[in-house]
Amino acid sequence: MRKLLCFLPLLLWSCEKPIYNEKPNDEIAGIVVRLIGDGRYLAYQQNIGDLSRSGIHITQDAEYRQVFDYCCAGNLESIDFKRYDILGLSTVNKGTNSTYLRNVQIDEANEKVVYTITERYCKRSSPVDGKGNFVLVPKLPVGYSVEYVRK
Repeated sequence: MRKLLCFLPLLLWSCEKPIYNEKPNDEIAGIVVRLIGDGRYLAYQQNIGDLSRSGIHITQDAEYRQVFDYCCAGNLESIDFKRYDILGLSTVNKGTNSTYLRNVQIDEANEKVVYTITERYCKRSSPVDGKGNFVLVPKLPVGYSVEYVRK
C-alpha cells in the first residue's frame, strides 16, 4: 500500500497517452483527402495576422495563392479547385509531442460541414508553435456553411 501511494503523484502528473521514443502519426478522418503542405503552410497577412484563426475555406486558385503568399508563394502544390476545396483552422500546440486528428464530416440535415481538430498531448508540456491544419476535401456543396471545432 505504501509503495502505491508513492507512485500515485507520478500517475497524476503523467501524460494522457504514454510518450514513446517514436511519435505517433497524425490522422485524418471523414471526407479529408489529405493534409496540405505537410503542416508547414501558414495563412498570414501582415496587416491582419493569422487568416485561419477562426477557420478558412479556400475555393479558388487565386484565393489560394493570395492566402499563402507570405509563407510559400513559390512552393505551393497544385490543386484542382474544380474538384477540391481547402479547409484550415490554426491551433497552438499545447505540448511538444502533440499529434492531431483532423476530421471533416458533412451534416446534410443542417446543410453544413464540420471540421473538428482534436489535439492529443501531454498536459504538462508548454505551448509551442502552432499549425495551420490545412486539409484537402472534395468540393463542398454550394450553400453549405462550415463549422470549425477545436478539441
